[in-house]
Amino acid sequence: MRTAEWTKVVYIEIVGDKREYVRISNTREAALCLLEKWPAKDSRSYKHAVVGCSRALKGYISDDMARLFLVEAAKAAKFPYVVNQRANNFEQFEMEIGEVARQLIAAEQVFLQSRN
Repeated sequence: MRTAEWTKVVYIEIVGDKREYVRISNTREAALCLLEKWPAKDSRSYKHAVVGCSRALKGYISDDMARLFLVEAAKAAKFPYVVNQRANNFEQFEMEIGEVARQLIAAEQVFLQSRN
């Protein structure tokens, strides 16, 4: 099995019994997140993401396709997520984390407003 680093990193806020923030940068991490952390495992998009990760790890489809399946599963589950270009240095990584935090806070505010 192979696993290549993605050209883009996915940050997801998984909302279930507890809230968890995950950073996913390759197909293996995506598969582990889906299998170990995803709260609802019965949706079609979740199943497509699991199969997509499995196929990518076996080399049948690209790792970028696996990333797209993961993002679709997050959309379907209504989990806030952000997709960013991979940071090449620590300073850029810090800026990336700050931007992701701002976007997740904004998404959470929209979510909370929609519940009222």
